Amino acid sequence: MKKAKQILKEMFAGLLVWLIPVLIILVIAASHKLAAAAGVLFGGAAAAGLLLHMYHHLDIALGMDAKHAQKHMQLATLKRFFLMALVLAVSMAGYKYIHPAGTVLGLFGMKISAYLQPLMHKMAGRIQKW
Repeated sequence: MKKAKQILKEMFAGLLVWLIPVLIILVIAASHKLAAAAGVLFGGAAAAGLLLHMYHHLDIALGMDAKHAQKHMQLATLKRFFLMALVLAVSMAGYKYIHPAGTVLGLFGMKISAYLQPLMHKMAGRIQKW
């Protein structure tokens, strides 16, 4: 489980690497800067929560037999999809305060962090050697 915790930390680092430039670009480009920034932060916070949820339920599923673990992970995935839809619905309902485009880009950070994780792992190794 130590390796999974390290991967989670690297995915959080990848999420930050994604969110910072997106936040800067949207604040510069958007007409309603505060709503765009709130959208990115709202989506980024939701993405971080979803990463924690995934880590927690993977830990639970590893202690189960294969049949129950598969069902458990499918239910956990369904919960995450529902939460993403709820976050997007909240941002659409309050678009004056939380811009949906920023929210989508913040949520998309969860996927980007998975692609950036090998790079973050390599960079973490270099920092430890230094």
